[in-house]
Amino acid sequence: MNIDELDLDYRLLRLFLTIYDEGSVTAAANRLGVGQPTVSHGLDRLRQIVGDPLFVRSGRSISPTAHADEIAPQIRVLLQGMRDLTRVVTFDPDNPDHFARFTLGANDYEVAVVLPALMQRLQACKADIRLKILSISGEDHFVSLLRNGKIDHAISIQSAGKHADIAMQALFRERMRCFYDPAFHDGPPDTLDRYCAADHARVIIGANDVSAIDDMLRAAGRSRRTALQVSTFASIPNLIRGTKIIATLPSRLSENMMGGFATCEFPLAFPGYGFAQYWHVRNAANAAHKWLRSEIFRIARGLV
Repeated sequence: MNIDELDLDYRLLRLFLTIYDEGSVTAAANRLGVGQPTVSHGLDRLRQIVGDPLFVRSGRSISPTAHADEIAPQIRVLLQGMRDLTRVVTFDPDNPDHFARFTLGANDYEVAVVLPALMQRLQACKADIRLKILSISGEDHFVSLLRNGKIDHAISIQSAGKHADIAMQALFRERMRCFYDPAFHDGPPDTLDRYCAADHARVIIGANDVSAIDDMLRAAGRSRRTALQVSTFASIPNLIRGTKIIATLPSRLSENMMGGFATCEFPLAFPGYGFAQYWHVRNAANAAHKWLRSEIFRIARGLV
């Protein structure tokens, strides 16, 4: 007879544990609601697959073998895992017995604009919720991190890219504004001539050196002088304060890290753009992850 360990299934494993717990084939049959011959047949099958008697007679009862004692805890864990596959675990943020661990991919713009309100919400919860934030450098990077499980979630610029295994939800729209230290400017750089005559700071995240603003200026037959290039938005305020350098940045930064700087409209019709949250489809039904996504979406709606 060909015996394959893959012949093990839920019913045989449950039968083993029932016999193990009851210490009797008859009692196991009663508990399972089947006839004793069915249990005896299943036990014979288990013995053939495992290659061990599993249970031996001890007076009027049976006793587990050493191998049965060894595998019983493993089978108990395995069966619980199989049961968990058939139900979605609930998550209650106000239950102190519940916990969640999230790793979120974001850059300092999203950290400044979205995450303060999220942290306030997490701190108000009674559940044990912990958040880890990793920086990301573009769509290819955060998609890779989502796929390999290094992050659970990402907030970034809304992309037109389609990935069958990555879900996306739009959050809010953003536009560009010019920021400058008013003490070092006679007036706002709100015309194309004044804008192009100024020194500029720009933020380039990741390995590319592409700027949509420079592309737009080039299309208009103009250019700007970049006096400073950094990889984070948070670097800008300390570096341009007290200088004539201007920075063209997302408008919502005026409410946090760029507070205290004067602002004006960007002198070209720069199109608005969106931000979105992303997650891998394997987390789509996870109760804690669904709750986190709903909280981020609720916060984002307040930014519209």
